[in-house]
Amino acid sequence: MAAREGLGVGFRKTQVEVNTMVRKNTLVALVCWAALCGSAAVGAQGRVVVERLVPQDAVVVIQVTEPGAILDVLLHPKLVETITATPGYKQAAASQGFRQLRNTIEFLEGRLDTKWPTALRKLLGGGVTLALGPGQNALLIVDSEDPELLRELHEILLFFARSQAEEEGEAQRVQSAEYRGVSGWTFAENEVHAIVDGRLLVANKPEALKAAIDRSLDTDGASFADVSWFKEAAEALESDAVGRMFVRLEVLRNLPGFAAGLRRQDNPLGALLAAPLAQTLQDSSWLAAGLRCSNGGFRLEMVTEAGRPDPSEAASFAAPADSGDGALPNLRVPRRIAAMSFYRDLHGFYAAKDELFPERTSGLIFFENMMGIFFSGRDLTEEVMAELGPHFRFVVAEQQYDPEVGTPAVQIPAFAVVFEMRHPERFALVAEEAWQKAVGLFSFTSGQQAQPGLIIDREVHGEIKYTVAGFRPPEGEERSAMHMRYNFRPALAMPGKYVILSSTGQLAEDLIDALAAEDPKPLAGAHSLVEIDGPQLASILRANREALIRQNMVEEGHTRQEAEVEVGLILSAIDRLGMLRWRMGTGPEPSRAELVVELNFGE
Repeated sequence: MAAREGLGVGFRKTQVEVNTMVRKNTLVALVCWAALCGSAAVGAQGRVVVERLVPQDAVVVIQVTEPGAILDVLLHPKLVETITATPGYKQAAASQGFRQLRNTIEFLEGRLDTKWPTALRKLLGGGVTLALGPGQNALLIVDSEDPELLRELHEILLFFARSQAEEEGEAQRVQSAEYRGVSGWTFAENEVHAIVDGRLLVANKPEALKAAIDRSLDTDGASFADVSWFKEAAEALESDAVGRMFVRLEVLRNLPGFAAGLRRQDNPLGALLAAPLAQTLQDSSWLAAGLRCSNGGFRLEMVTEAGRPDPSEAASFAAPADSGDGALPNLRVPRRIAAMSFYRDLHGFYAAKDELFPERTSGLIFFENMMGIFFSGRDLTEEVMAELGPHFRFVVAEQQYDPEVGTPAVQIPAFAVVFEMRHPERFALVAEEAWQKAVGLFSFTSGQQAQPGLIIDREVHGEIKYTVAGFRPPEGEERSAMHMRYNFRPALAMPGKYVILSSTGQLAEDLIDALAAEDPKPLAGAHSLVEIDGPQLASILRANREALIRQNMVEEGHTRQEAEVEVGLILSAIDRLGMLRWRMGTGPEPSRAELVVELNFGE
């Protein structure tokens, strides 16, 4: 009682604001607090190793073993400085909700006698473990480097929970009970928690909390630490991971939604790009992920037990036939927003279409009909797909518009795909004919709708002749806000063994230069590479800022000021993304994927 009375003295004005911010949902407050308080992967302060507290049948286990390393990145002074200096952040900071949050933080700092970054590091020092299991059970295990600070914070939340419950006439909602000498608490529905040896345990069901207490006290009982698949998965990860995740895929595949998602193959392009990932998740019994970080960003490694797919499997079209083969390095062009490179045997993919797409969708039927027209009835499997090599690459780049033509009101980035031809001497003319038929069909259907068509021309870049199609110049149209169609000037270029299909002639020329300058060597075993340039992505979004604001107002029902704040924050966040890289491959060893996020501190 003394603790409750002490909380109220001198904090009456702040309490009203804190009540508004925190007491609206005590469960959310408790979970957020717990999520900020961590778990140890090894014994600390004499505590039981955390995996001993996790149930043996856990399906998903997520751990943050070194929260301090993650905080070093997220609280980097330069990153904080650049974010707080953005207009979007300043607008958000002026809002009532933000002021309430700031007052709540100041109240907690005063009550705990420490600044929030220091408090976070003390509370997060041990890490956090979240375990999800059968029966919709959830268990959050928290270790703090400062048990006394943890206890004080619990007392504050207890005070708010009791006050809220009493005001709402439900004083009995906050309850406490003893189990094996441990005091358990509940502040809200579907929430129970206890502190055991300076470790916080939070569960969504009383039975789950009691079982965790049992495992904490009876250390020789069965637990996640004894599970063979967990040991194998942990061994496959790098030892310096600051965060880990373990997923028992063989259980998740029994869930109807998850299983249906893996089997769903109604989109040919989606199947072409995502089939290797889906096949890996189908063939593996577990998945492990390890997070590493530095001041420059994050690196997430994902590992499964599945290796190279069997040649008889439909997804084998994405597995390099030669151990030294793989996807080619991504192409670099000016103003590049994104680039993707894939190893895909298109002949093998299309030959397996009946197995991959047992139900013939309208999209697949339309594709085959159009290809039949463009390629003059040639067999798509043996006379078209067989002529293309397994390496193909995508590029997306921001455009530079000709001032004599004008700038569209909505700016769409240029995009292109680059294929390899196995026999360019005989397939180049086939590709040219198909492209011109496609352009002609577009112009014909546009004319039926009283819309402008495309005019085909031949241009030269260096020693390469290429075909381009463009719309006639606008007449009497505002040159700073032209129709969206002027984002497109499709082009076909065939330098050497390559086929470039581009949405603009400008990007086609940049790719001709990039292909001439490279000496590509396959990345052994890799079948998928993706790169996204954050500042360049922010640049194209900023060029369309007004359109994004209008879209936000229409779709979200926001005022213009609210839309400006939301769009501004999104742009600021993307600005801080330096580069995102994704790589995935297969081999005789476990399949591995890697996601690298480089942050831009503006230095």
